[in-house]
Amino acid sequence: MKFLAESSEIVDAVLGESSFLEAAGEGNHGRITFIRLSDGEQETFTGKQLAKYQPLHLLLSSLLEIVRGGSEGIAPMDGRARIIGVTSTVGGCGKTTVALNMARQLAAEGAKVFYLNLETIQSGFMREGHETRGDGHRAGLARLLYDLKAAEDRREPLKFPVSAYVYRHPLLQGDTFGPLDNLNELLEMERKDTSELIDYIAGSGLYDSVIVDTDSFPNGRTEMVLERSDKLVWLVTEDWSVMRKTEVWLAHLERSHPSLYNSVIGKSLFAANRVTGEYALSPARKEMAVAVTLSFIPAWSQGNGENGALMHSPIYQRDVMKLCRLLNPGMAGVDEIGSAAR
Repeated sequence: MKFLAESSEIVDAVLGESSFLEAAGEGNHGRITFIRLSDGEQETFTGKQLAKYQPLHLLLSSLLEIVRGGSEGIAPMDGRARIIGVTSTVGGCGKTTVALNMARQLAAEGAKVFYLNLETIQSGFMREGHETRGDGHRAGLARLLYDLKAAEDRREPLKFPVSAYVYRHPLLQGDTFGPLDNLNELLEMERKDTSELIDYIAGSGLYDSVIVDTDSFPNGRTEMVLERSDKLVWLVTEDWSVMRKTEVWLAHLERSHPSLYNSVIGKSLFAANRVTGEYALSPARKEMAVAVTLSFIPAWSQGNGENGALMHSPIYQRDVMKLCRLLNPGMAGVDEIGSAAR
């Protein structure tokens, strides 16, 4: 009891038998969640409880669901997370930087966020965070893809929760998968695999938003993200050739898949990244009008490499806040946020 009183800021949950919880003064320790370990006997208990006799990894997965806000916590009203895809027609526009900063900003606003990287060549930033946490024992994306296929073959739902496969990144303050060592595991992902993966995460009830980072070149994964996203952040830069290539790709999509084109345009927000001043390019297609600009931060290109993806900059933070507000009008006003950032 003394330890709990002195450590309330670092303790999220306490598991214990009924007699222990009663002695510890359950409910008198502020934000700490108390969970009873049940042995199956009929006892009068109105709080949260978990079965005592079960495999440890299942017990801990269930615990994480409760603490992070799963079925017994606060979830989106329809039980499904909003999917936000970050894409571009040309590589090098900063998709990963934007996606990571969006995930961190939404988490800072109190949302439960999952960052899903579906790039074939993934950022080293994610590997560093994974090694820092020492969560290499978690099953990860490769095992989840296998388990999803196996469950489909057996025609039964997957038994394990999302929390059995993910880890919490210390800088993002959100969940993600550890980096894949074998590129074939992503190269072999088909449209159906991508759809099932997105549905599994978004439908888990654990998250408010899923931020999806994709390849620039067209493939089955990228196409499925375009189809399944509720919102799309489409990145361009100040480079005229980037705008031109984006226009050509969208024109091709309109001719070849008009229904997909209409769906994509209807949920897309165009953002110009790495802008050095006032953005002056005017697209030939009016539907590509840039809604928000994200500033170029010179320090991030001076030998910092991938680590720049989450380096702090009040200016960039302000821009990302504005982007998040456009995607979610319910967030605080830009002026309020900018003042807080300063």
